[in-house]
Amino acid sequence: MLRKQHLIVAGASLAGLFVLYGGASYWAGVEAEKTLQQQHQMLADLPLFKVKSHTYQRGWFSSTETTELTFNRRLIGPYENMLPDNVKPLLGATIRYTQHVQHGPFPGIGHFDLRPGRALVTTQFIMSDATHQTLKRFFGDAEPITVTNRLGFGGGGELQVQVPPFDYEETLSGVKMKWQGFKLNVDYNAGFKEYKTEALSPGFMLAAATKGGVTFNGVRYISDVRPGNTGVKLGTSELTVGDVALTWKDSIPYSIKLNELIYLLTRMRVGEFVNPSGEFKPSNVTLKGLRYQIVTSEQDEFINSRGKLDFDKFGYNDRIYGPMRLDISASHLHGPTLIKLDQELSKIPFEGVDPAVLRKQYIDTVKRYGVPLLTNNPKLTVNDFYLKMPTGEATLTGQLGLEGLKEADLNDPVTFIKRFDAEAKVNLPRQTLEDLVVAQARNLFTVDASAEDQPDVGEIDSLAKSLLDSQLSEWSNQGFIKMAGGQVSTEMSFKKGELDINKKKVPLPWEESGDLENPAAASAAK
Repeated sequence: MLRKQHLIVAGASLAGLFVLYGGASYWAGVEAEKTLQQQHQMLADLPLFKVKSHTYQRGWFSSTETTELTFNRRLIGPYENMLPDNVKPLLGATIRYTQHVQHGPFPGIGHFDLRPGRALVTTQFIMSDATHQTLKRFFGDAEPITVTNRLGFGGGGELQVQVPPFDYEETLSGVKMKWQGFKLNVDYNAGFKEYKTEALSPGFMLAAATKGGVTFNGVRYISDVRPGNTGVKLGTSELTVGDVALTWKDSIPYSIKLNELIYLLTRMRVGEFVNPSGEFKPSNVTLKGLRYQIVTSEQDEFINSRGKLDFDKFGYNDRIYGPMRLDISASHLHGPTLIKLDQELSKIPFEGVDPAVLRKQYIDTVKRYGVPLLTNNPKLTVNDFYLKMPTGEATLTGQLGLEGLKEADLNDPVTFIKRFDAEAKVNLPRQTLEDLVVAQARNLFTVDASAEDQPDVGEIDSLAKSLLDSQLSEWSNQGFIKMAGGQVSTEMSFKKGELDINKKKVPLPWEESGDLENPAAASAAK
């Protein structure tokens, strides 16, 4: 009788545990769906993709999410001609993936994983037979990409992405590829407001016998990001690259829309500024020891940011540069204004908009919402810049700030200029100045490369060098610059509307007019 009672109690307890586990699993499924919907919305907001379809089917212990994406051809279009012919068709393909969601207090129990959480999400990419066969040539029977997303009870989670390594060779064409894999780990909190990221790509090698090749190794990116009180993202980001080598044997034409490319990669809208075109000539490029770091902090409602960039060596054909150091700070930036500007600039559509109209929209938006950035004493500081070049060394230190600017000062150009506080020390090779002047002169006089009567490049170069020699000699005699050992150096200071160059005062236009406060009135009096 007692044994029967024990069995009844045990059975009731087991049934109770099952009911509790089932209830917890259903709750975890509801919460997991909310988190995954946020993740899907973040993906849908990226300009690189367009969402073709999206469904979510929630069950009691498991759910399924299916998504179809296509590339945004309006953004990618300008760069398609730079891709190999066998890659271009992939841009028109549909990316399909299914996320299998196991939810419950122990979502990985079916895989003997007893770590607690809301859900364990695995992603399965659905590919066409042709795509699958193409990838199988590289990865064999291994999955080309593995994505695992573990959702915690607090709403945060951990996302892991892995791409396995492979070796590939085509004997007839002479193409060799060696990919050492890729790993990404993102540890995020509820709402994705705070996250830590670590990405590692040990190396890659591509060698094409007739075209050239590219290699890199030791690529590592880490970041720790959190929102500040103003909403600006604070934290640290670091990137290191061991070595990069690039060799190409043919001339490659290019036409790059930088404004669209920058937005595609960073979502930063920079306007229609520099969109270069030309060709990459046969060259050898090497880069060693690249390091980048940016740290952003907050003090009250103001943002301070400091960025460092340096490399050990950069080689272009037979010219070697490096080491290089760059250390720049931006301080006392009004946080609420940065957020407002970002929001308003994001509302400006730029696909298919005339560049002139787009520029005006950007400028009008900055004028309307960006004034508090100028009226809160911002400062930009070049803490250190050093670059060793084949012709000498370049150094620069300095700062540029606005002190006590009022909104009404923007209506008076002289008063506005007087609010600037700037100083700089610069030292660079004379040969670098000459190269810049010669290049500018060639661009100025060579208007149409297809014209029959072309100007003599040698005469243009000789004229540019002669004008530079004359100007440098005049400035040196006046004491504005110093020339020694093939280097040109000077220092500048601008404070309270007065300009000093190499500690010599330089009269400014409004000072020469004799009327500092109202140059327009002085001009009328004349």
